[in-house]
Amino acid sequence: EDKVMQNPLSLVVHEGDTVTLNCSYEVVNFRSLLWYKQEKKAPTFLFTLTSSGIEKKSGRLSSILDKKGLFSILNITATQTRDSAVYLCAVEAQCSLVTCSLYSNSTAEALQL
Repeated sequence: EDKVMQNPLSLVVHEGDTVTLNCSYEVVNFRSLLWYKQEKKAPTFLFTLTSSGIEKKSGRLSSILDKKGLFSILNITATQTRDSAVYLCAVEAQCSLVTCSLYSNSTAEALQL
């Protein structure tokens, strides 16, 4: 059975802290891992990770994928109140002749400042 798990599920931090969010997965035919930030409406795309060990950065956010360990981390440095949101990870599996699937974690990870 394919699974995507995040921890911690909820987190309260102080402004200026550095935060690390974890996403682990067990998916057959892994293709990529995606991170999103959801504030009020639809999630906003942050990163797509396909290769191990290559860090992606955008401002104070960074993420890296470890395909061997089957996990990814999302780091937020110097947190600000505008970082308060739900952060989601999802895993895309390789297409077969019949289906393509996007597996997301069933429980969202909330960061509150």
